[in-house]
Amino acid sequence: MALLLSDAFFPGLAPLRLRRRRDPFAGLFEELHSMNSRVSRKDDDYSVSFKTSEFAPEELEVNVVGDSIVVEGKHSSESENGSIERHFCQKMLIPSDVDPESIQSALDSNGNLSISAKIKRPAVEEGKRNIPIGIVANRQEQ
Repeated sequence: MALLLSDAFFPGLAPLRLRRRRDPFAGLFEELHSMNSRVSRKDDDYSVSFKTSEFAPEELEVNVVGDSIVVEGKHSSESENGSIERHFCQKMLIPSDVDPESIQSALDSNGNLSISAKIKRPAVEEGKRNIPIGIVANRQEQ
């Protein structure tokens, strides 16, 4: 059974029609997917890491803007055939239990950018102290 009238008259051309054109944005989405961040929480530490090996250290910037961390990378280069520009910007909300003043960033030799911060300890109310309640075994009266 032919799907199209042309398939009935020209059956050899049907497989040609099923070929798809190359997606020019396929590499872009793979690149964006590879830049996803990894978030971890261990004990009193909060950390986020990014793969930024395509950027030099001077092309990366980490800022705290309000209640968010903004990571930005900008790269541009020119050759005789044209120019190349790369730019990414990722913004993430700082969790409420993370101390914004303790945020630090570091870049390792493999091009991985890590951002770390300390998790705040619950504040103790002024003048209030919790007294644990002990359990005493019942004494039998004599």
